[in-house]
Amino acid sequence: MPDPIALSLGIATTLQLSVLGWSKWRIERAVRDGVLARVRPGWFAHASASADALEAVRAGGCVSCFSALRLRGAWVPEVQRHHVRRAAHRQGGCRAFGAQPPVLSAVDDLESAFRCALRCGSAEDVLVVLDSLLHRRLASVDELRSWMLSAPLRLRRLLELADWRAESGTETMVRVRLRSLQIGVRIQVRVVSGVRVDLLVGERLVIECDSREHHAGRASYEADRARDRWLLAHGFLVLRLSYRQVHDDWPEIERDILAIVRRGDHRFARRRNRR
Repeated sequence: MPDPIALSLGIATTLQLSVLGWSKWRIERAVRDGVLARVRPGWFAHASASADALEAVRAGGCVSCFSALRLRGAWVPEVQRHHVRRAAHRQGGCRAFGAQPPVLSAVDDLESAFRCALRCGSAEDVLVVLDSLLHRRLASVDELRSWMLSAPLRLRRLLELADWRAESGTETMVRVRLRSLQIGVRIQVRVVSGVRVDLLVGERLVIECDSREHHAGRASYEADRARDRWLLAHGFLVLRLSYRQVHDDWPEIERDILAIVRRGDHRFARRRNRR
């Protein structure tokens, strides 16, 4: 069966349509009646087709890299441009490490998109994607290792730092940045029965990371505040960070966390007094 993600973009190739039972005559009739539009030879679009995908196909390519990973369910960093991979004989666009796969669909498969992201993204971006693919069970460690074989060693080693427990890219970003500062941080820690926190620095500094998609409803908002109040009542310090804060205001966040750690406030008082 044709890829449902590709079909959801409203663009299909002659082969994909034929697999769905469309004859050449039916395709030509749909074009004549305005049901489909010919984008380029062998490619057809419905009136509801995605504008980004349509632009990519018209350019002789497909949606790829971080844009395709997002479509396929991965949590990806915010990107400022639409990622397109063009056919091997065309210039420009994203490029995968290793052999360039042919452009056969309006959106790249998971492996091709990931291999492009390895080249386009920073080390932190790649770790965000690795964590997400593992957490959402979109790929296994063995699959990721095989997809990274053509990448430089510095990128292949990032797989050793990936953690399937990370529930959002925001959480991954904070974990990576704190560890780069030599601050010990644990992930998805159960501080007491029934209460698990995103990140724990020392014994009592709780960092909760809200992703872009998180906490849209009032019920979730209220539950978070009740949870924070409970943690504070039991001696924990709670720092709740949004994706936007981590993305835009990290220097200030880093300064504040370092101040807490240098004072020793990330440890319970009884243990601080023993030092």
